[in-house]
Amino acid sequence: MFPPESEEGNIEYKLRVNELDLDHLAGQMRRRLLEGGGEAIYILGVTDDGKPLGLGEEELKRALSTLSAVAERIGASAYLLRTSEGIQGRVAEVLIRIRAGEDRPPPVVHVVAIGNVDAGKSTLIGVLVTGSLDDGRGRARAYAARYKHEVLTGRTSAVSTRLLGFRGYEVVNKELADPLDEASVYLNSDKAILFIDVGGHEGYLRTSLRGILGNGPDYAMLIVAANSGVQRMTKEHLGIAAAMGIPIFVVVTRIDLVPIDIVGKVVDEVQRLLKMPGVSKMPYNIRDESDVVVAARLMPQGRIAPIFLVSNVTGEGLGLFTKFLSLLPKRVSWSDSGDALMYISEIYSVRGVGLVIGGLLEGGTVRAGQRAYIGPLDDGGWEPVRIKSIHLNRVSVGYARPGQYITIAIDDVKGLRKGMVLASRPRPSARAVRAEVVVLRHPTVIKPGFTGVLHLKSIRSPATISRIDKGALMMGDVGVVELSLARPWYIPQGERFIFRNGPTRILGKVVEAY
Repeated sequence: MFPPESEEGNIEYKLRVNELDLDHLAGQMRRRLLEGGGEAIYILGVTDDGKPLGLGEEELKRALSTLSAVAERIGASAYLLRTSEGIQGRVAEVLIRIRAGEDRPPPVVHVVAIGNVDAGKSTLIGVLVTGSLDDGRGRARAYAARYKHEVLTGRTSAVSTRLLGFRGYEVVNKELADPLDEASVYLNSDKAILFIDVGGHEGYLRTSLRGILGNGPDYAMLIVAANSGVQRMTKEHLGIAAAMGIPIFVVVTRIDLVPIDIVGKVVDEVQRLLKMPGVSKMPYNIRDESDVVVAARLMPQGRIAPIFLVSNVTGEGLGLFTKFLSLLPKRVSWSDSGDALMYISEIYSVRGVGLVIGGLLEGGTVRAGQRAYIGPLDDGGWEPVRIKSIHLNRVSVGYARPGQYITIAIDDVKGLRKGMVLASRPRPSARAVRAEVVVLRHPTVIKPGFTGVLHLKSIRSPATISRIDKGALMMGDVGVVELSLARPWYIPQGERFIFRNGPTRILGKVVEAY
């Protein structure tokens, strides 16, 4: 049985497909595609209440042919995912994906790669985006590196991004002369995965937090090495992702290095970790393509945590994992309405262009040539700027929509910092925050005057706890605190944040910023 069909969302049940009513089917498909950000799932042979009656072989062939014709009519493609036995016939699941074009950019799913240092995060991303297996000595890792010292040391220290493009199930990157050319990947794909690779070493945690919190990831990809198992930073990164409500899937790498019984012990360890209070995920071991389809469909709910076993050297398990990525739906939905808003995650100075800022556009739209504001500055004010040009995945575009990670060339701004905001109008500047908090970790007692660093989106700011409703807090306590900030920031109500100092970890939710 399937759950009852919902009027909202991108999943449509069809017990029968009326070959004479193509206009109605086309309108319905457009709506489902809109709900899914460019993707929809059609399940044929199922009633609206979820009963899998199934279709006969000939009837199923006609239904699939009609569905393909409807998709073609609206500029989309249909891909058969799988068929299964129903009560009276076969049930088919079909992926409908809009074809990318000049006015229809491909949906981009943001996946942040987390896990302990040396677990193989960058190596896995390098293998996926190039289509070339690793040599066992880190050759593939270099393709995901951002700086020379990362190539030399094999250790990621900064947040880097790589784009993996799909056309149907096929990876676009490996068809290109340069698989790392993000512009070519973007323009030739009907779906893309943007990998956000963050450092796994404890010394780079503050940078990793900016990568996790500041890029609006749809999902977190937790990497665990089979030859080292679950480490302290594995738990640290998993706890942060779970606390921020990001759905998680797990990839166990290096399965070629250890015996199968050791791999099994690592998987058992991962399963216990996922079931722990505060994480509370349902482990789901992936064994075949049917598991892949089910896991991808259920991922946005955040309840399950699929576990993949792969080797970057032999290629074992990469086929199933790649198909999973191709089916992974976009989870975070964004609205074009409202004012433009973008937290600044990156700042560049480009020769011949000038000042360039990068970040995730979280609201409204921005266009080349329009006026905007940057702030808050150190005095709480906002400075007007002109948007000179916009690039999306290294492609020059005239405008950008919410949910897209973009770079923007602007007029020079003195005192520009990461964590400041590009907005269509000045926003309120806050020097203090009242928040509901839970102490995840602290060795002693927290009292007013305790200082640390506030991590909220791409903001990283020194802050001091000036008031606690209970007077003091210990590990596991819940309370309301007031934080005094070292400088003004734009902080919306309801945003989650991490407050840290050494081993201390406090999870908070903004009640009021003033």
